Amino acid sequence: MRQAGRRLLLPLPALLLPRTALAEGRVFRPAPGGLRGPEAAAGALVWAHAHYAEGAPPDPPPCLDRLTGWDRWRLDREGARDPLEAGAAALIAGCARLRAAGYGQVAVVGESRGAFVALLALRQPGLAEAMLLLAPAAHGTRPERRAEALAAFEAACAAAAPGAVRRGGLVLFAGDPYDPDPAARATAFTAGMARAGAGCLVIDRPPEPTGHGAARDAAFDARFGARLAAFLGGPG
Repeated sequence: MRQAGRRLLLPLPALLLPRTALAEGRVFRPAPGGLRGPEAAAGALVWAHAHYAEGAPPDPPPCLDRLTGWDRWRLDREGARDPLEAGAAALIAGCARLRAAGYGQVAVVGESRGAFVALLALRQPGLAEAMLLLAPAAHGTRPERRAEALAAFEAACAAAAPGAVRRGGLVLFAGDPYDPDPAARATAFTAGMARAGAGCLVIDRPPEPTGHGAARDAAFDARFGARLAAFLGGPG
């Protein structure tokens, strides 16, 4: 299979890969360590990484290591451009492929731009059992874009489809320069989950850790990791 003049290597049989995502130049890539497979795994955990310019995509935060027994997948996206809509379409297609492959549960976790991509994917009914958004961001830090950033976040929450997820979680951090209005975003997300008929968890600016990358801090894992793993793995 060729794309844009280069060979696209499939790390696993095509049965477990989203064909639509592959056609768009994106792929669900399994995490190192191999896969149990749909019959043996508790579910499929999809990681939507933050934006990056070069090198390898950012790893997931330590708190996800608590979700044992799940097959781990990563939604690979373009390091430089990383268009939001294409990423959301790839995530939707990939989750559908994981379900078709036989996974009984699918959970999606996104950080920063990856979280905003995941938020947009909530327009799809039956997307996943659970979704966790860590410091969603997609519009930079310039003051003149704050209104646009908040409007885009609120619109995505309002577009969440009934039955998109059973549980939706949002984590906001104090001192995050990418967050245009934490209180308004918490309100919009809570309302969106209510309209979608989903259980909702919001962690709104804990005293520590702080900053846009706080989800990677060991203090965050120590304080919230066990609860978030239980939230993602269900059924509560």
